[in-house]
Amino acid sequence: MSINQINHQFQNEEFYLPNWEVKYLFVGTFNPSGGENVNYYYGREKNLFWKILSQIFKVDFNPNSSNFFELIIKHKIACVDMINSINKINSDYFTENELQFLLGKGYSDSKIINNKLIRNYNTSEINKIINKNNCNVYSTWGKGSNLKEWKVELNKLSFNENLVSPSPVARVPKGFQKVQYILNDWSNKIII
Repeated sequence: MSINQINHQFQNEEFYLPNWEVKYLFVGTFNPSGGENVNYYYGREKNLFWKILSQIFKVDFNPNSSNFFELIIKHKIACVDMINSINKINSDYFTENELQFLLGKGYSDSKIINNKLIRNYNTSEINKIINKNNCNVYSTWGKGSNLKEWKVELNKLSFNENLVSPSPVARVPKGFQKVQYILNDWSNKIII
């Protein structure tokens, strides 16, 4: 398979960058085209993002429901990702083995935030959203990466809080139940 670039799944969608009033902006990493098709960010069934936000806001945010966009717009919630697209540097990085991690076997951020890919960032677009709305900004990638370039891009944004990752593969401290651990972290940081 010969692939040179993978774009964001929502790149051509009207909601890719929110055009509604935003009070709570959640910033993720990357949702690749070629992966499982979803209706909105964090729309994969196993991801805990909407389950946790539903408990915090006491609203059933289901990205597959007919009134989903109405609900997130009403509550001034929006999502956006740091990365717009990725390009390979190493000619054999986008092999079948590597692609499975990028496009569906865990959607591993470590396969995206590394020295083997060129990342094209949404940093300036995210800053426009933040400046226009003066919103609370939350990252959803947990501790994130130590890659210098990634940290440089992040430092261009002003985050209110770094949330525990809602990914089903994210680790929580031994002895803690995952959903409750994430809910405790988010409830202390997302003030509604």
